[in-house]
Amino acid sequence: MNAEQSATAVNARRRSRGFALGRLLFWLLLAAWAAISWKVSGPLSDGMRSRINDLSVIPGAGVVMRDPTGVFYHVNNAGRARAIFPELAPPVYQEVCLDCTLVTGEQLSQTNDFCIAGTKKNLPNLQFEIPCRTWAPLGEGHNVLAFGIFLGPLLLFWILRAVLQRAVAGKQPA
Repeated sequence: MNAEQSATAVNARRRSRGFALGRLLFWLLLAAWAAISWKVSGPLSDGMRSRINDLSVIPGAGVVMRDPTGVFYHVNNAGRARAIFPELAPPVYQEVCLDCTLVTGEQLSQTNDFCIAGTKKNLPNLQFEIPCRTWAPLGEGHNVLAFGIFLGPLLLFWILRAVLQRAVAGKQPA
């Protein structure tokens, strides 16, 4: 069979109804797997520690403020403060931060010297880290896990398929 006949046979196969249905089935299964990956990763990511940059979106979490000397405070809903950076004070909220200014989430996201961390399950309970060891902002862990759960089995399938094709091709007589 020459190259022209081979190309004609391939084109005829691609125009067949079975090939089109197979392609449609493939894309439908891929979309279903994406939805399943998204759903499965939700509960898994709720237990992951995440970085929290904007306390205003968490009811009952308080705010982060900074005094003129550069000390950062966590101020709870009762208006009482505790130093969190450069030294992490014990979790006792007794001080009042009178000359403090509000620190925005954008300002918090720009520093890795310290950060606020927590799990979605346990909010508004917060943990303070000096230096920051938590990598993903709140909500991003879900995206990363969903992508990993989606992509992992697909890559495994293609790798196994390639290995099996090599093994079968190697056993055939020349």
